[in-house]
Amino acid sequence: MLAPPLTPFVLAGESPTILQFPTEAFRPVHSLRNMTTQLLQEAAQVIPNQQLLINVVSKRVRQLGLGHRPMVEVGPRASLTDIALKEIIAGKLTYESIKDSADGA
Repeated sequence: MLAPPLTPFVLAGESPTILQFPTEAFRPVHSLRNMTTQLLQEAAQVIPNQQLLINVVSKRVRQLGLGHRPMVEVGPRASLTDIALKEIIAGKLTYESIKDSADGA
């Protein structure tokens, strides 16, 4: 499917041409944000504490950015955040809670 031609629009008495772009999309635009939101909701079921979930995802994104390989199969356009969330959902990425001791040691 070809895009519609751009129609030039010339202002009265001026020589520059302004191109008008079509306002309607020809194919539906699939938002990557919707996918990330869905993954975030699924990961929140695995790690219900929101602050802890953000910290786990953040640390894993940093590792992936440094060159660590994903532990789940991902597509070529997957963001590092999506990869981290998919790893949490798949149970490949966990965390360990450290409790403070009373003596401060």
